[in-house]
Amino acid sequence: MKDYKLLLVDDDPFILEGIGEDLESNGYQVTRASSGETAFDLLESTPFDMVITDLVMDNTDGIQVLKKTKELNSETQVIILTGFGDMDSAIEALRSQADDFLLKPCESQEMLFRVRNCLEKQELTRKLNLYQKILPLSLIHISEPTRPPVASRMPSAA
Repeated sequence: MKDYKLLLVDDDPFILEGIGEDLESNGYQVTRASSGETAFDLLESTPFDMVITDLVMDNTDGIQVLKKTKELNSETQVIILTGFGDMDSAIEALRSQADDFLLKPCESQEMLFRVRNCLEKQELTRKLNLYQKILPLSLIHISEPTRPPVASRMPSAA
């Protein structure tokens, strides 16, 4: 498994430790942030494959963390966690390009399943983007007309 870097953002220390330890025990590199402001600083200085953020936090909320993450790198996957599962919050998160939305508390296996799915989606997107860059170059090379060598086009001196 690739060493995926995850940023976990929550103002609840028990969530940070519990989910963080669970993710680490499954091979992920987890950086913890106890506020949206701290998350902003980390996002500016470190590339992450995924951000898992609480929706409701003081000052800087999860939607702001989501928007900042996508602004810096649209390929970074973002999962929104919330203990307040109303439909409006889910819709706002998804419209802001959240890749998934989970209600707290959630089972460990459900969290790991969602994380894996998002990271697989990210890998497929990266491959697709790479192929889209390579394919036009390959087509140009293939479609260039082949011309006989210069010597064979020269009239013979008989």
